[in-house]
Amino acid sequence: MKSLLHVSAVLSLALVSGTCLAQEHNDQQADRGKIDARLPGPGGNPGTNAKPEVGAGMQDADAKALLEKSRDAIMKAKTLQFDVTAPQIGLMGGDRSPKNVKANMRLVRNDTGQWLMRMTGTGMVAKETAPTEFDVFWERQAITWIDNQAKTVYTRPFGQARQLKSLQMINGLRMPNITGDRPLGEELSQSVLKIVGTEDVGGVPCDVVIAGTSLEGQGNRKKIWIAKSDSIPRRIDNIIDSKLITATVTLELTNLKLDESISRETIEVKTPEGYAVDKTEPVAPKPVQLTKMSVPEFDLTQPDGTKVSKASLAGSVAVVQFWGTWSNPSKRSHPELMQLAEQYKDKGVKFFLASVREKDAEGIAAYVKENNITIPVLLEADTLAEKIDVQSVPTVLVMGADGANVKMVMNYLKDQTNKEIGEAIESALKEAAEKKAAPATPENKTDASGAAPGTAPGKPADK
Repeated sequence: MKSLLHVSAVLSLALVSGTCLAQEHNDQQADRGKIDARLPGPGGNPGTNAKPEVGAGMQDADAKALLEKSRDAIMKAKTLQFDVTAPQIGLMGGDRSPKNVKANMRLVRNDTGQWLMRMTGTGMVAKETAPTEFDVFWERQAITWIDNQAKTVYTRPFGQARQLKSLQMINGLRMPNITGDRPLGEELSQSVLKIVGTEDVGGVPCDVVIAGTSLEGQGNRKKIWIAKSDSIPRRIDNIIDSKLITATVTLELTNLKLDESISRETIEVKTPEGYAVDKTEPVAPKPVQLTKMSVPEFDLTQPDGTKVSKASLAGSVAVVQFWGTWSNPSKRSHPELMQLAEQYKDKGVKFFLASVREKDAEGIAAYVKENNITIPVLLEADTLAEKIDVQSVPTVLVMGADGANVKMVMNYLKDQTNKEIGEAIESALKEAAEKKAAPATPENKTDASGAAPGTAPGKPADK
């Protein structure tokens, strides 16, 4: 028998982390997933103009185009301001889900293109409790909030802060569908997409799209209201319909303002007079020591089947960027990286894009084609990334001609990252030239077989 937990609340660009394992699993799959942009027409003929009826496993081209337009609008936005209401956050109901959450949201992009958010509002953290005020600044790795009862401004790494009851409400307001690196990525990856009409949300005319495993009946799906004026979603219903649970949770946005002037300073939490400060900084990623660290053996494949190994790159300086189609900073870095590759082409420096956490090669091929990427791609580089301790993407490895790391450059900042990569390349080229010009010594000479000292004759040091 179906247990009816039918919550008609108004959420879900995102759900409270941990309140619904199915949703959290979907979010993780979306991070690793890919947008399938190539759908055949009836009979498998991509060239036909006839549109098949949308059913299980079918994406309507108009619905897909509408979601893509919304995704692009979100990615281009520099600032967002809006009010949000969520009568309930999460699918579990009872004491576990915050209720009657109302907030004002202000979002500004930082230097790497990620959102910074200020969330101010009220809500009930448990059943039949008095409304609780919250005032929170969220900056990806850390959360700062004002606790008026303790007269303290706290800062905690996100992984710690999200567990506190007083912050449960804002977990459901973080909106990975907007604030993540792949806006609406989960929706675009669904097997069923269809436009189901037009409706107003807060006086704003919207197109309504369903994205999920089915249009109705059993199956998980999102119902998304996309504003005709600016393509930003105004409401998203998260619908769960299974043998165990039937529930709908919704988030609604009103009074939205796009690209109005907001500075980081105006959204950061200021310490009120007389309040204490209790701050725990996020632990910085452990720096990778790269000088003279030998790059482990690898053997990767390009989309056309060409093999690229450590041995095949011996004698050449190589630049390998670990990236993913799901990473906006990675994609923003590619125009500059291609310019750098062109700059060093005549010096024999080899550039590669090593993909990680990808579902399949089709999405990579589509991205490469659509964006005229000229740097060769290496597929399924996850194991190599683990071995050299890649902690985030994009991360660039500059490998010397002797197969040793010269430097790893993490993340991407416009006009700065490529300068660091260029300096590492120059260092690697200089070292290679000096070794080539140095007289033969017992330390650097090879035997007649070409093997390096300490290796068996006829067996190269690197394979």
